[in-house]
Amino acid sequence: MVTTQISKGVSRALTERKVKTMCIMRIIVAALLTVALSACTPKATSQLLAAPSIAREGAKVENERGIIAYQEGHMDQARQHFEAAITVEPDLAEAHYNLGMTLYRLGMVGDGDHHFIEAANLAPGHKIIWDAPPLRNAAPGDKDLIRAGSDGHMHSH
Repeated sequence: MVTTQISKGVSRALTERKVKTMCIMRIIVAALLTVALSACTPKATSQLLAAPSIAREGAKVENERGIIAYQEGHMDQARQHFEAAITVEPDLAEAHYNLGMTLYRLGMVGDGDHHFIEAANLAPGHKIIWDAPPLRNAAPGDKDLIRAGSDGHMHSH
């Protein structure tokens, strides 16, 4: 009888231990899945573009400062830096794209469209630039249409 009680106690303890171990394992697996899936989830912030290494140094510096200001939520400062980058190097497609992103965040969609289209004209076929809001439905071959006066929504005004 004592052996039976010990056996039941050991069995109960082992069962409780298994349940606790299973709970801990489930928590670990859930945490790992959460981390793994969050790495695959697109970030809420939009991707900005660094200036290429061949860009003028002043334009690269201003563009980078603009990216930092944008990421910190300082849209007016970001706008000033991207505009300064464009002043230094007017053909810097990345700065036009970044300025377009900033202007969108400031609610200045029309002005943003202008810079997205300018970026597309300067960098035909650039995947990220051509995925900008006003260009999503345009093919890189439509560049001439955009340059000829479209507002980026693939119709002229």
